[in-house]
Amino acid sequence: MPSWFVFEPTKTAPDTLEAADKSVFVKDGFSLGAFLVTPVWLLWRRMWLVFLAWLGLQVALAVLTSTFSLDQRAAGIVSLLVSLCFALEANALRAWTMRRQGWRFTGIASGHTLDEAEQRHFEGRTINLPNPPAAGQSWLGRSKHGQATSDRDFVGPWSTPAPSSGSPSVLGVFPEPHGTKP
Repeated sequence: MPSWFVFEPTKTAPDTLEAADKSVFVKDGFSLGAFLVTPVWLLWRRMWLVFLAWLGLQVALAVLTSTFSLDQRAAGIVSLLVSLCFALEANALRAWTMRRQGWRFTGIASGHTLDEAEQRHFEGRTINLPNPPAAGQSWLGRSKHGQATSDRDFVGPWSTPAPSSGSPSVLGVFPEPHGTKP
């Protein structure tokens, strides 16, 4: 079963919905894109240092091939082996680049598909939800009297509703025991 490295961006608070939404899953294993179109894959992933190292390796291989006067078949085999080795380690290099850029490593998830790995990763974690709205606030970022509040006061519908002012011993939908209201 494949495994995935999970990273959260540093610009988000740990264990929040925003961090979970922006999490990146990097598959541990062979990368077909890195094998077929290595320079494009590296530049697309913004792996600048790894790209420069790969470019240096390609130049060194070209120099060695011409220095030792290897025929085209031998040079092709060497190039294929280097590409194969790189594709096997490309995602590990991507994870290294993300760590170097400051991404938070949050764990390893396993699953046959990315969706399954995401489900397994997030089902075992607790996500800190935003605080419920203050008294006099509705869920839509407006006061009960229709006045708009600032964007930072907005909390989504995923928060827990504020406790009611009814009796604490009441259970169910009725505001008072026995369904009576004062």
